[in-house]
Amino acid sequence: MGNKANSLVNRSYLIQGLIGAALMNLALFGLLPGLIHMDKQSNDLESLNTVNFTRLKRQPPPPKPKHKKSEKKPPKEKLEKIHRVVHQKQTIPKKQLTLKMPNLDLDIDPRISGGIPMISAPVAPQAPVASTPNFDGIMDETDVDTIPIPKIKRSPRYPYRAKRMGIEGVVKVRFLVSKEGDISQIEILSANPPKIFNESVLKAVSSWKYAPGELMGRKVATRVTTSVIFKLE
Repeated sequence: MGNKANSLVNRSYLIQGLIGAALMNLALFGLLPGLIHMDKQSNDLESLNTVNFTRLKRQPPPPKPKHKKSEKKPPKEKLEKIHRVVHQKQTIPKKQLTLKMPNLDLDIDPRISGGIPMISAPVAPQAPVASTPNFDGIMDETDVDTIPIPKIKRSPRYPYRAKRMGIEGVVKVRFLVSKEGDISQIEILSANPPKIFNESVLKAVSSWKYAPGELMGRKVATRVTTSVIFKLE
């Protein structure tokens, strides 16, 4: 009997709990729409309030632009004058020249009251000392003090063919006179007419004998140039 009574009591409590839960759920479902509506109204009110109380600040009007006075450009003629004046004012730096003044020996005459300096006469520069000539070399006729003088000078033989044909001419010859007066290095410089009198001149000059040239009292080898003339009598 006791167990049955306990089970009945438990069932009654369970039923009561279910009924209470159902009622609470119904109450909540009934209140939800009202709560949602109230929330929307509050949001609308807040939005309206923010719109009503916002004030727009008026921006100050922009400052009026200042009109710049147009600068008058000077005419081209004035610009050219100014440009020329500026160029004239430019100065080119001059190079400083340093002059080395020679030391002058100034003698003051005591008899003159003003003490005017007397410039002494300039000293003439010494003539350069000539170098000693090479007495063993070969000199020209213009380099020696005494030119070679012929001691034995035989006339060349007149070529038979030229004499028979009546041909006349001249041969210019150069040779070397040694310190002993001997002749060597004979060469024909020019001949007119050519080659007719050359052989005769070479044979004759090789037999000549000269007194040697002299320079500063000493005998030197000297080159001599002379002309041999062929003329019919």
